[in-house]
Amino acid sequence: MSNRTLALCRAAPYGSALAREGIEAVLASAAMEQDIDLLFLGDGIFQLLDNQAPEAIGQKSLRRNLKALPMFGVEELYVCQSSLEERGILPEQIQIPGAEVTLVEKPGELIAAYQCVLSF
Repeated sequence: MSNRTLALCRAAPYGSALAREGIEAVLASAAMEQDIDLLFLGDGIFQLLDNQAPEAIGQKSLRRNLKALPMFGVEELYVCQSSLEERGILPEQIQIPGAEVTLVEKPGELIAAYQCVLSF
C-alpha cells in the first residue's frame, strides 16, 4: 500500500465545499491513473447515505460523484466502524453501486499504512 494515497473524507456532505472538493480530487486523481483509496470517518460517513435532499438547501447532491467512483477504478471504500456506531447508522445503509464497502475497526492502523494521506 505504500505507493497508494489515502483520502480521508471527514466533512459532512453539505454546509461547505470540502466534501465535494474532496470527492472531485479523488476522481481527478483516479482519472490520471493514480492509486487512491478513500476512508470515510466522522461526519464524512453522511456522504454515503442515500435519499438525501440537498436541493432543499440549494445544493447539488454528491451522489452522482460517489456513483462515479467505481467507473474511475475506485471500487473499495473504507468506512470507520465506530463513526457509524456513534451516529446510529447501520452498515446496510451504506451502499454505492459497483463499490465494496469495507468496515474498519482501527482506522489509525489503516492510515499508518499509507505514505501519502489527504484530508477533506
